[in-house]
Amino acid sequence: MCGYGGVSLSKIKYLFIVGMALLAGCAGAPTQEMSDARQAVSAAHDVGAAEHARENVQHAEALLNKAEHEFKRGDFGGARDDAEAARVEAIKAQDIAQVMSATKRALQQATARGVLSGEATQLFEQAITAADDQKVHEAIRLANEARHQAEQDLNLQ
Repeated sequence: MCGYGGVSLSKIKYLFIVGMALLAGCAGAPTQEMSDARQAVSAAHDVGAAEHARENVQHAEALLNKAEHEFKRGDFGGARDDAEAARVEAIKAQDIAQVMSATKRALQQATARGVLSGEATQLFEQAITAADDQKVHEAIRLANEARHQAEQDLNLQ
């Protein structure tokens, strides 16, 4: 029985074939990842992320452009990684934009009724600063606190 260290040649061939199949699967064109990234960036624009999370949107767009160049060069691994990173960054931008927009509406309602507190305004300003500094979770937390305070201001009128 021929083999290496007690491993038969048929087992070695099997492992080689499995390994090659796995590599072929990884080397395929990342068309789905590219599509997902494009859709996420588009959705970020649709919810106004360029206003509330400009840095995140710009980063997502830069990553997507890089992924598209890598894709054209045949660097599918790099394209896949950058497309996924672009998608994640665009989703962060969407999350920030949605919370900031809802908070802004609550602040505008409280302002229109003349009941907006300084606390709500200060929290929203801190949320804007956190978003500008790419502190996504802090920006979302602060914006939610500002919205909650504005809603309380409205309920106290």
